[in-house]
Amino acid sequence: MKSFCAAAILGLAVFASPAFAQTEEEASAKYAEQDWEGAAEAYGALIEGDSDNAAYLYYLARSQHELGQYDEAERNYEKAVEEGFANPAFAQYHLARLYMTTGKKKKALAMLEQLAESGGVPGGYVRNTAEFEPLAEEKRFIAVVEALTPCTDPEYRQFDFWLGTWDVTPAGQSSSTATNKISSEHGGCVVLEQYDAGGFTGMSINFYDSNDGHWRQTWMSNAGAALYLKGGLEDGAMVMSDKELADSDTINRITWTPNEDGSVRQHWETSTDDGTSWTTVFDGLYTKKAKD
Repeated sequence: MKSFCAAAILGLAVFASPAFAQTEEEASAKYAEQDWEGAAEAYGALIEGDSDNAAYLYYLARSQHELGQYDEAERNYEKAVEEGFANPAFAQYHLARLYMTTGKKKKALAMLEQLAESGGVPGGYVRNTAEFEPLAEEKRFIAVVEALTPCTDPEYRQFDFWLGTWDVTPAGQSSSTATNKISSEHGGCVVLEQYDAGGFTGMSINFYDSNDGHWRQTWMSNAGAALYLKGGLEDGAMVMSDKELADSDTINRITWTPNEDGSVRQHWETSTDDGTSWTTVFDGLYTKKAKD
């Protein structure tokens, strides 16, 4: 699903129109300042000269919505979509809110189902919208939220075996030398690593990239050394390397292997002969940290 932020939902972006540049700038300023009366007046004036401008219709509808002019807002939201508004999901989302405000529950659910098909608004944002609270237990609403919630396919859970707070013990040593906290963040879309070995610390973000079907890791430490890896599951282990990403003769490859006892082995290797032979950089065992 396409990326999205709350500011975009609120419609703070402005579409330029050279023919009405100065007037549009004034309308945009009033809208950004949440001067709803001024914005409604300004966009209304713009529409008089360009009645089919989908962006003007949308911003007029949003202003009217905030002013409680629900009938006018409903008509202009619908016309904005008909005229090809660039972000129809925004109009659908706010129109569904308006329907709930005016007691049109069935129309709100139908509009939300259209929103689920077009995407563009995160499910969590929809779920937390005040107007939709009465729908929280509705099966249709739950289905909408699920449809708009990304990172739920099984591929996104392939690295979950690394989640937890771990003691990290290098091979050949009897005690741990670091703590590594691995957590699931941002709705399960990110596996976040926070590594602490005393004077040496670092972190990485790991995520499944649905665009190419690979896992990726971006690592940075307080030593200033960045690492970019790409890969995926191989025989139950997560294997990522920078062979295709780094502009270097040295290839880094890291393998995370889950063990039957719940521990995880992390094996970091490098190659300078295009993968013909490998040298171990780090070989460590992750064991779940004892609770205090």
